[in-house]
Amino acid sequence: MHRPNLTKPQQLCIAYVLLHTLVHFSARWFEVNPGIATSIWYPPGGLALALLVLLGLRYLPVVFLANFATAWFGSSARELWSVIFFPGLLTATYAAAAWLVRRLLGPRMLPGGARGTAVFYATIAGAPLVAALIGTTVAMAMSHRSDLFSAPVFWRSVCDWWIGDASGLLTVVPVVMVFVGPWLDGTRVFSSEASARAGAIGFAVLRGATLLATLVFVLMVPILREQRAFYLCFLPLVWICVHDGLPGATLATLAVMLVGLIDMRLAGTSPDYLYVFLLFELAVAGVGLGLGTVVTRRDEAVAQLAANNAELARLHQLEFDQKIAAQLSEEMARLEVLRYQLNPHFLYNSLNSIYGLLFDNPRDAGEMVLRLSEFCRATLTGPIDAIPTLGAQIEALRSYLDVEKVRWGESLQIEFAVAPEVESVRLPPFLLLPLVENAIKYGSRTSPGVLQLAIRAQHEGEALLIEIANTGSWVPPSASSADSTGIGLENLRQRLRHYFPDAHAFTTEGKDGWVVARLKLAKNGLLVEPTMREPAESPRE
Repeated sequence: MHRPNLTKPQQLCIAYVLLHTLVHFSARWFEVNPGIATSIWYPPGGLALALLVLLGLRYLPVVFLANFATAWFGSSARELWSVIFFPGLLTATYAAAAWLVRRLLGPRMLPGGARGTAVFYATIAGAPLVAALIGTTVAMAMSHRSDLFSAPVFWRSVCDWWIGDASGLLTVVPVVMVFVGPWLDGTRVFSSEASARAGAIGFAVLRGATLLATLVFVLMVPILREQRAFYLCFLPLVWICVHDGLPGATLATLAVMLVGLIDMRLAGTSPDYLYVFLLFELAVAGVGLGLGTVVTRRDEAVAQLAANNAELARLHQLEFDQKIAAQLSEEMARLEVLRYQLNPHFLYNSLNSIYGLLFDNPRDAGEMVLRLSEFCRATLTGPIDAIPTLGAQIEALRSYLDVEKVRWGESLQIEFAVAPEVESVRLPPFLLLPLVENAIKYGSRTSPGVLQLAIRAQHEGEALLIEIANTGSWVPPSASSADSTGIGLENLRQRLRHYFPDAHAFTTEGKDGWVVARLKLAKNGLLVEPTMREPAESPRE
């Protein structure tokens, strides 16, 4: 038969009832003033407060039933009214404290920050004091012993009750909050990676053993015990807090309390001496939890800083990768231009034309050599990261077309229409050359007669408009010849997306015997040198 799995709150309630029963009867070993049964260490109150802070007041019946059951079966339950009154008093007191804590801090109760520390220690001190005052008053009023009706006995009983419950809260609540709280949330107790290493666990055990050994040493050596040299425990306690933070501090505080009380009870120490030890334990808990909280918050800040640094490094790496990608795109563009420039047909035809002109027209041959040299100088030299102006790129195109003009003769007609005010615009290098080369390459194949080529650049409103037009018909990419790789136009589109994201439009259109490649760049995406911009009032406008 399949049994449904218990939820975490249900598991926690079962564990609470078992632990409450165990520590309730164990705490009887530390009872003082047998006439009014109180214990100098009573952890059930800490368990109840921790459960209600973590899970909320809807689990109030669980706390009351656990208190009622232990009171019913305990030897202190001699009268019916006490079986009902004291469980109800403890349940109501810690329920009210848990309600205030949840309103002020949420489902956690740990020192940390001014607000959290104030609420933590006020609850630890205030809740058991209220319960002690009310409970002792009612107990004395209902008692039949006349010797109990005195101020010294009353305040001694209140002090016994308050110290027992406060020490129980101070040792139990932090442990439950540090270890059980993250378990409920499904998070890790130790967030640092160093704490997960096997070596770190071994050193943590060593630090805990050192603390216990120091405590036992003080209790076993007569001179140290007479001088109450418990302050020696601060040395391993600080060691634990510095390395293990709040988790280690809570366990260290609990260990000092249990070992010290057990040892002194076995040795027959007087109650007055137990009070001194408990006050010392309160000091140890205050110092340990305070230092542990500071160390834990420091570790969390260091971890957050490391995470922020890692994210910053990732962003820097991403930015670097983007720059590298842009440089690679530029290099691809240069390689593509080199492919155009070093095309065997272009070079062979140019050199053959130069050779033929040497015999018939040496002047034209020299002019062609000069133009070829100027074209190579404009495209193969210069800084890699230079951003040339549109005017410089137009001059490079003129040199390229002069060479082609010698090859094609009157079969190629070229027209430039570049407005002077746009020549200062900065454009990525080799942006227009692939378009001109494609215009000649495919225009010569589809133009019925003379190939006409037009290069135009002007302002269109706030944008820059560049058109490369040639006579002929549009050749779809699927119909291109086998010697075309399609790299040129794709590389052009990638570079436009990089340099002018969301600020460009590139289209091609075949109409009325012309093929027009149109490039439109928005003004906010233009790379214009401030010293080269036109004046606000240009005489040309």
